[in-house]
Amino acid sequence: MKVPSVSSRTVRRGLCLAASCALFACGTDSPPEVADGGPDEATGPSAELAGTTSKPSAVAPGPVRRLRGRPHLLMVTVDTLRADHLSCYGYHRETSPNIDALAAEGVLVERAFATMGTTLPAHLSIMTGLYPHQHGYVANIGAIKSPFRSSAGRRTLAEVLKAAGYATAAFVSGPTVSSKTGIDVGFDTFDEHVPRGDRMRGLSARSRPAGQTSARALSWLAEREGDQPLFLWVHFWDPHEPNQPPEEFARRFSDDEGLEELIARRDIDPAKLAERFDPLELARVFAPQLHGKIRAGEEVDFPPVDDAAVRNLINLYDADVAYMDSHFGALVDAFRERGLYERTIVAFTADHGQSLGEHDWLEHGRIFDEVVRVPLVLRFPAGVLEKPWRVQRVVSHVDLVPTILARLTHPAVASLVEQSSGSDWLAPDFNRPWAFSQRSSRHRDWEVGPSELNGLKFGLTLHGWKYYHRPQAADELYDLSTDPGELVNVADRFPQRVEKLEQVVRGLLAQRPYSPESGDVPEDVQAEFRDILRDFGYAGDDDE
Repeated sequence: MKVPSVSSRTVRRGLCLAASCALFACGTDSPPEVADGGPDEATGPSAELAGTTSKPSAVAPGPVRRLRGRPHLLMVTVDTLRADHLSCYGYHRETSPNIDALAAEGVLVERAFATMGTTLPAHLSIMTGLYPHQHGYVANIGAIKSPFRSSAGRRTLAEVLKAAGYATAAFVSGPTVSSKTGIDVGFDTFDEHVPRGDRMRGLSARSRPAGQTSARALSWLAEREGDQPLFLWVHFWDPHEPNQPPEEFARRFSDDEGLEELIARRDIDPAKLAERFDPLELARVFAPQLHGKIRAGEEVDFPPVDDAAVRNLINLYDADVAYMDSHFGALVDAFRERGLYERTIVAFTADHGQSLGEHDWLEHGRIFDEVVRVPLVLRFPAGVLEKPWRVQRVVSHVDLVPTILARLTHPAVASLVEQSSGSDWLAPDFNRPWAFSQRSSRHRDWEVGPSELNGLKFGLTLHGWKYYHRPQAADELYDLSTDPGELVNVADRFPQRVEKLEQVVRGLLAQRPYSPESGDVPEDVQAEFRDILRDFGYAGDDDE
């Protein structure tokens, strides 16, 4: 398919005009943030879009500078990691001392959002700066027949850094970002773990633990010699279900008053979860030791899905987060020990979050806040920022690559900045007030019409608001300032606002839609990969 010859800057300019986004009175060093507002005529979402209520808040602590030369880049992505379960994001437990330390010397984005609650599409958005409908992958299973193939307008971060003279390496822990998906393009070294054969049955279908993945990455790092700049991507899986952390970490967290308050605030109803999900799905989350037996058709005595089960799930999830954090710390320490850290940009994020019972849902795939809100921390070498900064503005994963590359001066990176649908959110003129997310889907026809978009769901997150466009159902609007759990739909009260936000979504979907052509993957390879995804809990009706 031919790529339209339109620059991403032109696209962004057109989108901002369509949404009337020029609402910020920009400061000299950084864009001011958008203030939250309640659902009244003066401060609703349409007011944000129309530019009637914006007012400046905190700005960057000093000028944001570019870097000379070619700094190293360490990018760590974590599967299924919620921002609100990290200490640096205000969680009541100490789950993330090493991530906290990175945030203390870098830039932490309070409101960062994934483009999708599904692993492969979300990672492709991180690596290309494109939305799922633009890179063409809207479900993990899309790569079974058509792995990602780089083309003009769809290059990856690894490709452009390799062209800039970087040594590129990736160490990934799960099948949804394996080389079978095509995401390995541009990496000189791509180290993965994909179980095969009889090991794929039942619970033996496990991802690679963080300790093993980090050990292989550290071994690669130890072998590096000379001054060649490095791009190292490390992908950890551990917060992903089934949560089975090492015993040392599992002992760290037990029921406490904060946990009880958390469950009450999230309005988690175990009875509804038990009613909604079948035993095989429930076993993956609450009783992984029974998963293989249930899959084999054996009768089992399934433990009750009750309040105690929910508490145990969250305890184990937090333990997996802490385990992952310890190995993230080992990576950072290795850069320090080898004298590389002072010349390294460190980017830490997650592909998406995880529902732990909110909205009567488990796992991910959907686009509620708990699934698409992600941690995002950037640490730059000295000289870029004068001091650490906590950013309140709304940021998307498509903004990550242009923000990193805007700090570099090498000419090879310019094409990826131009390609991206995102923007440098450290720039003074950053003024997009929303982040766009899409529900996982198997559709690939991006004509904006009712038949093609049947069953799809798209979301815009603004400061204080969440909007959902549903082409075959009524749209939804939530006031997050009073309803952070997205429980009360107020769309009927603000039809004009809903109409304007719908126009934004439709305008986005019309920008550079792309459907991958069917590849030449042999049937036996397709079948093997399909089995792998199925044994990891993917390739179901919703491909969550």
